[in-house]
Amino acid sequence: MEDPLEVRIIKRINRFVVLVERGNTLLRAHNTNTGRLKEFLVKGKRAFCLPKRGGKTDCRLFAVEDEFGFAVIDTSLQMKAFEETFHNGFLNWLHPNGWKLLKRNVPLGEHSLIDYLFEGRKGKRLYLEVKSAAMRSPEGFGMYPDCPTERGRKHLRELIEIPDQSAVLFICALPGVRGFKPHCGGDPQICSLLREAKNRGVLLKAISMHFVPSKGTIVLENPDLPVVL
Repeated sequence: MEDPLEVRIIKRINRFVVLVERGNTLLRAHNTNTGRLKEFLVKGKRAFCLPKRGGKTDCRLFAVEDEFGFAVIDTSLQMKAFEETFHNGFLNWLHPNGWKLLKRNVPLGEHSLIDYLFEGRKGKRLYLEVKSAAMRSPEGFGMYPDCPTERGRKHLRELIEIPDQSAVLFICALPGVRGFKPHCGGDPQICSLLREAKNRGVLLKAISMHFVPSKGTIVLENPDLPVVL
């Protein structure tokens, strides 16, 4: 990871741009997370950006202060961290000795792209969709989603059609979470679809990670968090 820039949140300008301050300089930071992020994009919160060259923004926002450390809100970095977790053999349910990453952004059903396709022994296939759970419940669970998501519903419906070949991984990118829970207030249909997915046999998994400024890196905290529906 390039040397991160410590900043302070000023305000969210739009879905993809956040105004931040570094020293006495205002910067336009690219935000890759399309969630509402109400608890993070609060004026005065400490945050970290990565340098960015070219384009309409000055840097890329990737981590924001949480009550127990720093949450990773950049979905592209979450995915990169997941891939490193897989390749390093930290996932017992998806170990590189038994699974091989075949493709990213794989078509499935009608007009859906699923994040990953893995191949296991004897040609078994696993379609894996990854969801960012960067919202903390009062009980200390990582949660998804923080707002209605038609795209998330569509992905779950497609995966439910092939339950023996599908999985959903929730990345709880928050320090000190107890497990994962769906946020029914964000999208009640997601809660219903997740219960149906579990009953049909779709594999539901969760991991936790967060950013540690003193190390300048994202740390895997728990490779197998409880999933509570």
